Amino acid sequence: MPAPVKSGATADQMRAAMADAHAFIAQSGVYQDCLAKEVEAAKTQATASGQPFEPMVETSARYKIEASKKAQEQVGATANRALSAYKNGPP
Repeated sequence: MPAPVKSGATADQMRAAMADAHAFIAQSGVYQDCLAKEVEAAKTQATASGQPFEPMVETSARYKIEASKKAQEQVGATANRALSAYKNGPP
């Protein structure tokens, strides 16, 4: 997760922090997609080999996806608060 922005940040620091937040959110989305694809691949492999699908694979992926979504929300909210504080701070 990106480091939080400290009060009194410069414009360049704020731009860098916002870029870091956007990058983290985008990379988290890729991670979530990857987890979903792993589950589908495991299901396909189980079907192709005639083996039962292990439901824990999907459960584990679901927990990881939910944790990643919460991290995305937290980073987005923190970035928005920092940007708002920056805009409303001293000139």
